[in-house]
Amino acid sequence: MRSYHPISKDYVKPITIEPLTYTTDSLQSKVLDHCLANNVPKLGFNEKAIVQSINQLGLSPSIISVLGASNSPSFVHSSPAVLELIKYHLVTKRHELTKDIPQENIDRNNGLPTLEELLIKRLQMDIPMGNQLTDLFAQLSIPSQYLMDTALPELFNLADDMIYFSNEKDHFDMAWYTKRLGVSFTYVTSKLFMAQDRSVDFSETMQFAHDKLYNVMKLGDYYNNAEEFAWYTLMVSANLIKSQLVRK
Repeated sequence: MRSYHPISKDYVKPITIEPLTYTTDSLQSKVLDHCLANNVPKLGFNEKAIVQSINQLGLSPSIISVLGASNSPSFVHSSPAVLELIKYHLVTKRHELTKDIPQENIDRNNGLPTLEELLIKRLQMDIPMGNQLTDLFAQLSIPSQYLMDTALPELFNLADDMIYFSNEKDHFDMAWYTKRLGVSFTYVTSKLFMAQDRSVDFSETMQFAHDKLYNVMKLGDYYNNAEEFAWYTLMVSANLIKSQLVRK
């Protein structure tokens, strides 16, 4: 079980980034990195994008079965390999967000970025694949074991990291769970906005994220429409379950 903030050694040139089960220099990472950089922006999070990367790298088509080996087949989802592609995207971008923050700054709680700076940085990482975010969210939000075992835990892990690696005060109590929910919700609603944003460099998304973070964290104003309410209800339930498990 993950603690309420990450262990610093997990961020020192890791060989494996949990919860991934293969190393950063593995064949799986090579294919998924290539796919995210070259084919997902054009084709989306689907098997066609993976197959194209496999072909471009000159690998055997059988590698696709290896990519999805850690995911159970699902009637409501894409192939296990696509689920791994999505997981890889979420996990590696979360790690990339904070990997360059000096350990000395973390230990001294000095010179750390603000919560808003980390939020904006994470959103900017997805600009190259902005046109594919609707498809990504459609797959993440399907009620399934994948949602509970991968999508929501990674969302909360991202919120944990943004709080822990920022200059935000970090306390392990119920106020922390409220803050964690607020950061998670701000990120999700900003990504939902981003999926529909057609402004230059997603400038309207960045302004939305700035305003939403303030409204959620300072005013407690969470949702404005049915889609936001659905995500809010889902995250409150999952957050409460995890808080009870950690406290036992």
